[in-house]
Amino acid sequence: MVDFTAYADLDATALAGEVRRGRLGCEEIADTALRAIALLNPRINAFVSTEIFTGKTLPDGPFRGVPIALKDCIADMKGAEFSFGSRLASGTVAACEGEIVTRLRKSGFQLLGLTNVPELSSSVTTEPVLHGPAHNPWALGHSTGGSSGGAAAAVAAGLVPVAYANDGAGSIRVPASCCGVFGLKPSRGRIPTGPDKNDYWHGLVCHNVLTRTVRDCAAVMDATAGLDVGAPYTAPPLQRPLAAELGKPVHGLRVHYCLDAPNGVPVSEDCRAAVLSAAELLDDLGCIVSEAQPTWDGKHLDDVTALIGVSLASDLPAFSKATARAVGPETVERCNLAWAERGARLPATELQRILYGFGRLGRELGRFFAGCDLLLTPTLALPPPPHGWLDADSGDLDDYLGRFWRFSPFAPLANVTGVPAMSVPLHWNADGLPIGVMFTARYGDEATLIRMASALEAERPWIGRHPPHSLWHAQDTA
Repeated sequence: MVDFTAYADLDATALAGEVRRGRLGCEEIADTALRAIALLNPRINAFVSTEIFTGKTLPDGPFRGVPIALKDCIADMKGAEFSFGSRLASGTVAACEGEIVTRLRKSGFQLLGLTNVPELSSSVTTEPVLHGPAHNPWALGHSTGGSSGGAAAAVAAGLVPVAYANDGAGSIRVPASCCGVFGLKPSRGRIPTGPDKNDYWHGLVCHNVLTRTVRDCAAVMDATAGLDVGAPYTAPPLQRPLAAELGKPVHGLRVHYCLDAPNGVPVSEDCRAAVLSAAELLDDLGCIVSEAQPTWDGKHLDDVTALIGVSLASDLPAFSKATARAVGPETVERCNLAWAERGARLPATELQRILYGFGRLGRELGRFFAGCDLLLTPTLALPPPPHGWLDADSGDLDDYLGRFWRFSPFAPLANVTGVPAMSVPLHWNADGLPIGVMFTARYGDEATLIRMASALEAERPWIGRHPPHSLWHAQDTA
């Protein structure tokens, strides 16, 4: 039986090493993860299922025996039931296995459980009516972010070292910031979306993971990236494995930093302080740091709102048909219901205008990166808010959307342009809540992000900071 603290102290790379050396068994690790979930999940509600989706024989991949949490959406496993955080969609059976899941299996991961998500993954907080809110391990009653909020809470609390996540408007980086873990949204096309999808949300959504260490993220991406059968495009090939970027110098990298939100909302002093502190650290590391911002006016946030509404308008009747449940306030949170109704009224010509606009913004951002290597901004404009502050069942859609973009105005730029971006847990405020900072890179340049994250992790290690509601502070009662 593995001690909880010993288990939680090991990242995925270290756990895999213990398995290879014969010091830990795969079943022993899975049992420890399940005991940890049983102990802490009643407090943080990170998992909505603890089903094990792997057989007894695991492939001899780089992560053989390491438990990975899956998210209650998109990462399909044929025949498995998903709820998508929705009373309407609950019980939906996956018709095929996602290519990302296939590659995680081949890497040797033990696929364990489904993590909590907001209804239809449409929010930047994880507080679904169906399952109840996921609680932030740093402060119960505060948001974990979304939509990968359950995944981030599970990693932050030490229940699993790595969790699958996806990002359509910040859904990896927002919860990474809220929960004090590392999250990188890859370039569009870097991680496959097959076998039957080219684009989720017209290309806004990317697959990846949430981790406590940079090396775990790099190694998982090395194992899962690359073209899959039938894919129409892929990101530019990497010059070398991302793991080779770890520990490389960042001296001379040009970093522009920006404190102002694209939509003009105020940015909290906590979030501004996190960026300014990071900028000072970059200067100490020999980077060339200056203040500048891309050409943005926040219009892309309105366009993301419209595009998510179109997706909801398409998804609700499809789930209704699959589950034989009627669409209404008894099955759909009221703001999402109103959002879908707006989406259904969007003319096709307006959708085309939005997509052309995303392309133009991507070109403008590319020209911005001709003058720098990285853009540093806050990940969020506010610290993690208390539960209920952003309520998708409030019934007031305009107020809900206003708060949505008041909280998270920075993240969607990377989604609409397809570039990679990461949230790095460098700062905690006076209340003990994590405040992430975000780095965005030119299209295809995850290598510079990993190199920078590795340097920052070495200078200000965050892996030793443990939430009060985590395995490091829990009593082993099993």
